[in-house]
Amino acid sequence: MKVNTLTYFLLLTILLASGCFNRRSEPAPIQSTPSSSPQEEESSDRATVSPEAAAAFAALKPVAISEEETWRTFRIVADESKAAYVVDEELFAGAASKYNLEIGKTKVIGESQDLDGLFQIDLNNSAIGPNRFAVYLPTLRTDQVLRDGWIRENALESDRFPLAVFVATRVNQGPPDYQEGEETSFQLEGDLTLRGITLSATWDVSARLQGSTISGTMQTGLRMTDLGFDPPNFANTLTVNDEFTILIEFVAKEI
Repeated sequence: MKVNTLTYFLLLTILLASGCFNRRSEPAPIQSTPSSSPQEEESSDRATVSPEAAAAFAALKPVAISEEETWRTFRIVADESKAAYVVDEELFAGAASKYNLEIGKTKVIGESQDLDGLFQIDLNNSAIGPNRFAVYLPTLRTDQVLRDGWIRENALESDRFPLAVFVATRVNQGPPDYQEGEETSFQLEGDLTLRGITLSATWDVSARLQGSTISGTMQTGLRMTDLGFDPPNFANTLTVNDEFTILIEFVAKEI
């Protein structure tokens, strides 16, 4: 089945962002949990989101759902999706003596599955409805509780600014036609609001539409200083790069 360029907007409109420290070389793969019916699936998906995150998501402006049959609406499946940040960190002697951590350079990864998103498209009329996607930042976790606490209180200030919100605005470098089931790559531009600051973000996306499911990955780069805080630099303990990557692995199903 051939799908026009709007599908790429659909494939890309899908997500969010977050930001900044797990001491693993690679993100852990997501384990998918199949469901037997749309009703059971919806209940299961929402059950994976923490009550605090659900309350925060509910405060977002609702997305208008058209009654027209030509519109298709998709929602993020939280337990099959993940938001993460990846940043380079270097540990020194102080980290070894104080926290029993290994000296040297590493990639730190912080992850959360507290995310939600809802979007609407009309393939027949090349139109897209309101869309908004969010990550609940207080649940970002690495392998170090002290690091997570510092990020919540001093970096992202996620108790004050609990949501990272992404709104898609434009698709670039998408081919004119798409064969359903094939993986395609393109760029998605949009507005990312994080820590009370709205920035333009360009995402590199790989995605696949198969029946009623869209899945794929997307990533973008940011700087901590652009978000209003300096990267950690603690004498004889650690330094962290200013640049970091936001990585999204997503699954969204039609509702």
